[in-house]
Amino acid sequence: MNQIQFDGILSYDDWDVFLTSFFVGDAEPKEHYIDIPFSHGSLDLTETLTGEVSYGNRDFEAVFTIKPPRSNWPDFLRMARSYLNGKKRVIRILDDPGYYLIGRCKTAFEIDGVVGVLTVTATCEPWKYKNALTTKYVMIGAGGQAVVYLFNAHKNVIPTVTASAPVTVTFDGQTINVPAGTSNVTNMVLAGGENPVIITGTAGTDITITYQEGAL
Repeated sequence: MNQIQFDGILSYDDWDVFLTSFFVGDAEPKEHYIDIPFSHGSLDLTETLTGEVSYGNRDFEAVFTIKPPRSNWPDFLRMARSYLNGKKRVIRILDDPGYYLIGRCKTAFEIDGVVGVLTVTATCEPWKYKNALTTKYVMIGAGGQAVVYLFNAHKNVIPTVTASAPVTVTFDGQTINVPAGTSNVTNMVLAGGENPVIITGTAGTDITITYQEGAL
């Protein structure tokens, strides 16, 4: 049975309500155009400032049926409103495994015949985040160099690099010195798609790269 998880609460397993329908909207691109007099079309400035497209929030809605008896509804609704209404929650749809949304929720209730209907809406961040961090492990070989290809879903992300000894990372035309230990490499921004990285250091050095992927 499909159900919705709000942080640690499952809609059916924990609340015994049936998911009637749900909707997840797309994150709308933030387009910006300037009309130039006496020219054809408009000047597209959508990617001018950052070099990438920015996205607006996405909408979420889930409709649940609450079973009789009606005498149980007031206590349930007080609990559900307290848990959801106005709260920012991690939202998972079990029919879409592997990803989650982050959104601020609102609740609404109505009676339809003999059943109650609870509607939960949320204004969510643009991204569908992967449940698990993406982790890549590499060891520098005898040649003193290793090449790793980091695939990223869409959202630009800064990775965390853990190295057993100092290394040099060549990425996107720049050379970055990474010390031993764990570092957020702020000038290494992974774009959507495949990101080739060359790591140079002492043979036998272990490197672990982790990052949070966000998809559309």
